Amino acid sequence: MRATMEVAIITTDAALTALADEWLQLWRRSPDATPFQSPMWLLPWWRQFGSNELQVITLRDGGKLEALAPLYVLRDDSESLGLFLGTGVSDYLDVLATRKQCEVIIDALTKIDCQMWDLQQLRPNIPILETPSPDGWNENVEDQDPCLVLSLENFQTSTHFQKKLRYYQRQGQFTFQEASAENIDSMLQSLFELHGARWQRRGMPGMLADDVIQQFHRDVAHAMLAAGALRMYAMRAGGRVVGVFYGFAHAGTVYYYLSGYDPDLEKLSLGTVIVAHAIECAVRDGATTFDFLRGAEDYKYAWGAKDRMNRRRQIMGS
Repeated sequence: MRATMEVAIITTDAALTALADEWLQLWRRSPDATPFQSPMWLLPWWRQFGSNELQVITLRDGGKLEALAPLYVLRDDSESLGLFLGTGVSDYLDVLATRKQCEVIIDALTKIDCQMWDLQQLRPNIPILETPSPDGWNENVEDQDPCLVLSLENFQTSTHFQKKLRYYQRQGQFTFQEASAENIDSMLQSLFELHGARWQRRGMPGMLADDVIQQFHRDVAHAMLAAGALRMYAMRAGGRVVGVFYGFAHAGTVYYYLSGYDPDLEKLSLGTVIVAHAIECAVRDGATTFDFLRGAEDYKYAWGAKDRMNRRRQIMGS
């Protein structure tokens, strides 16, 4: 990293939006990034949920964007709290930066008028988790949420699941369709309806019931599709959609974010079948990891996924 690295802070919506193309290229060059650091995810998040002050740190070398920390600050009277864009709905939060660049980011972060930075959902051993704070700052680091990760190297779907998938396909009971520009809106609507139907059976609205959340995911899905990062499949039976898988892909990993399926057909193990299809597609496309993301549900362990604990780092001014 050259001494001429230029540090700047983006504080307006217009400047953040104008950064989208450079940001996308930086994300594509970042093999350790996840979809949750991409502009396809964070720009829609800021439009729908953002409030208070943008404080997005950028590092440039010779005019080229080399690192980015997507941050904002909440202010309430005399109190201030700094967070990542995407906090709440994102399974992984992070900067787009090397270990050395994280030193510059942490230094810049602690110069912003903010009492505490609450950096959540950090994967273990990433640079922003381990970069020391400057003198005069205290910190707290703790475990947060487990994510379940399945290695696809030499992975073969179990004989039981393969037989079940092939049986349904031979019977013509299920067919699968991948998201495209022509069908993405109808596929999203099916996802919202099927996901909601399952939760309504439990007397709850579900996380996709809110109109703002739905618009967020419409914006995300369209942007991910345009960037080649969407992994969305509809499962059809009898001429109608009975299940939808909604996920993303980057740098050899497929991320399983959400699914919905017809609760009236639960005995047919629709969830298992559509995940099996998504894993098969991931293997076909050369992915080496299938990430089930947050939550320690039993079905994830049944696929052979292993725990990886996210961490939370709070940096506080003295």
